[in-house]
Amino acid sequence: MLSCKHLARAALLCGILGLFSASESYQQPPKKTVLRLAPAPGTRLGYHVEGLVTVSGKDLLGRDLSLTAVSRGELDLVVQSVARDSVSARLTSPGIEISVQAPDRTLTETLKTRDGRALEVVFGPTGKVEEIRNPEALSRAKTLNFSLPQILTDYFPVFPAEAVRPGDRWSESRRLTVPFRDFELQVDLKADYVLNEVVLLPAGRKALISAVISVAVSGRRDFGDTVGVFEGTGTGTGFLDFLLERGVFTAYRVDFKTDAAFVMKRGEERLLEQPFVFSVVANVSLNGMGGY
Repeated sequence: MLSCKHLARAALLCGILGLFSASESYQQPPKKTVLRLAPAPGTRLGYHVEGLVTVSGKDLLGRDLSLTAVSRGELDLVVQSVARDSVSARLTSPGIEISVQAPDRTLTETLKTRDGRALEVVFGPTGKVEEIRNPEALSRAKTLNFSLPQILTDYFPVFPAEAVRPGDRWSESRRLTVPFRDFELQVDLKADYVLNEVVLLPAGRKALISAVISVAVSGRRDFGDTVGVFEGTGTGTGFLDFLLERGVFTAYRVDFKTDAAFVMKRGEERLLEQPFVFSVVANVSLNGMGGY
């Protein structure tokens, strides 16, 4: 039969073991979760899109090259099917308004789908646009260097291929096309993401993600025995919000600025150089969801 002294020691030992067990449980890292594009078939998603491109600088003759391009409008997606490695959807748009302000003129156009037709879009499991079909649905294929497929591939986010937990990081690279006069500037963008936290909301768990962005710009135009080249680098920030149970993102933003130069070259010789600066802000926000 145990004495009171032995019982006290046993109780103390159990208490200490309990503290260690609680401490180990407390220190366990949060579970990993998958950020996968997987809305239910029949889901209707309405996204508001806004983009702003600004350029300031002069050409080699000292003429003003400043430009401001604004895009704003709605994209509507209806999910057709969801497989392990793809999501198929029909995309329509009542209109994306494009406005470009240059020193000598202002241009406006509207991009939209027509006659009840839809673009057929296939996304990969990370949200990357894999294929866009039925271009006949577009009112115009392209205007002012903008197009609906370009807006879709440039403005929609890509998610990590592997499961992540708060504090985990991953990277994504893409090439954006930025309109500028008779050039198409190529912007190679690299986003380094981190999952900051997962919060519980009435709509379910939401992943809050931030990004640090680095960019490099390029562009080229031939002038006989010389060539005009754009070159430069820049940095920026961004964020992404994702509803885990619904398998959709609710907000995505990219904001960066680049210091660059327009250089006239003959071979490797740099003949003339003019600095210029451009910035890009892109916002996509979910403003309607239903039908599932």
